[in-house]
Amino acid sequence: MPNVLIVDDDPINLKVLTSVLPPEQYRVFQALSGEEALAKLGTAAWDLAIIDVMMPHMSGYELTREIRKQFTVSELPILLLTARNEPEDIYAGFMAGANDYVAKPADALELKYRVWSLTALKSSVQESLRMEAAYLQAQIRPHFLFNTLNSLMALSDIDASRMRKLGDAFTSFLRISFDFLNVETAVPLAHELELVKAYLYIEQERFGSRLQVEWQVEEQWGPWLPPLTIQPLVENAVRHGLLSRSKGGTVRIGLIRTDAGYRVEVEDDGKGMDEPTVRELLSANRKISRGIGLLNTDRRLRQAYGEGLTVRSAPGGGTFISFFIPDRPNA
Repeated sequence: MPNVLIVDDDPINLKVLTSVLPPEQYRVFQALSGEEALAKLGTAAWDLAIIDVMMPHMSGYELTREIRKQFTVSELPILLLTARNEPEDIYAGFMAGANDYVAKPADALELKYRVWSLTALKSSVQESLRMEAAYLQAQIRPHFLFNTLNSLMALSDIDASRMRKLGDAFTSFLRISFDFLNVETAVPLAHELELVKAYLYIEQERFGSRLQVEWQVEEQWGPWLPPLTIQPLVENAVRHGLLSRSKGGTVRIGLIRTDAGYRVEVEDDGKGMDEPTVRELLSANRKISRGIGLLNTDRRLRQAYGEGLTVRSAPGGGTFISFFIPDRPNA
């Protein structure tokens, strides 16, 4: 059910707008000011913000610009309510970052359909990102496939036990890569960690002492989380951070319980990146040519929690990537 945040400094207007949206279709929350609205952005995964333009202290235009610093037009659609219907007012709203507008007094039926349209947009974007991640995970890279098969063939002549273990890990990796759970909004932590462990076992078998792994998982079961969120971070750390160096290195995977939720951390002591490279990885203009990539993962996390990846890196100093899973249900 979509979460809708209505922002208006008039309590009567809030009550009227709330009554227009059926409670069996929408979860509606209210804010009496732009400041209150900004404070609520991190408390839930929002599907739509309905904002009155004429508010004291912080206008609807100003609030829209502030929201756009955190969310794109597809990550959080904004519907502006304006008492002025002149072209320059409409233009100002779109320039601020609004998706749509409704002139006041709003017709109830028109408002319902515009709300439905914008929440459907958000839902379709979420679905698209999930399907993209599942599709990319299912596209097993040929060199990874061939190298793993070559390792299996080599072990068949020297160590049958190791060959069986590698075969089990490879089977597990393939099974989860094609799992229909990968298009769901959330999966158990165990599902995600099984994929990560299978991937790391294969790479450790291939690269030996060049790849060291440290685990810091404090709880066995942990939270549910968007699928295919930890594995891309681990694969990025291994492929680009560690194995690009002849001596390799160590990757650490952590799940840390906090008072407000869980923090997932993936850290490597590899070659690191400069700041422009980090920005490019999370740039909306970047084309993903292979692998799920950090951009898709970041966008799905923002859709789910309102907050994406935190990346810290420096050339020669390794890379630290984390994200937070709050103690609240997904929208």
